[in-house]
Amino acid sequence: MFTITATDRHGVVYHGRIRRLIPRECLRLQGYYDSQIDRMVVGMSDRQLYKQAGNGVTVTVVEAIGRNLKAVDEELRLEDAVYAD
Repeated sequence: MFTITATDRHGVVYHGRIRRLIPRECLRLQGYYDSQIDRMVVGMSDRQLYKQAGNGVTVTVVEAIGRNLKAVDEELRLEDAVYAD
């Protein structure tokens, strides 16, 4: 999926046509659960919801980055321990 921003008009191909994503779909792509989205949509415009989705950080991506950083750190520490002996 492309980066979702408040000003872009991204969509998906559906039956050979481009369909605009609704705010709920954008928020789902960011990792929000429907129960969380249900609380967010009360009193918010679609524009505000799109903006929230565009400004959000996808937790699963941050988690994957963190795991990779941890693995590299552990590897470097092992190398340092080997060379220290």
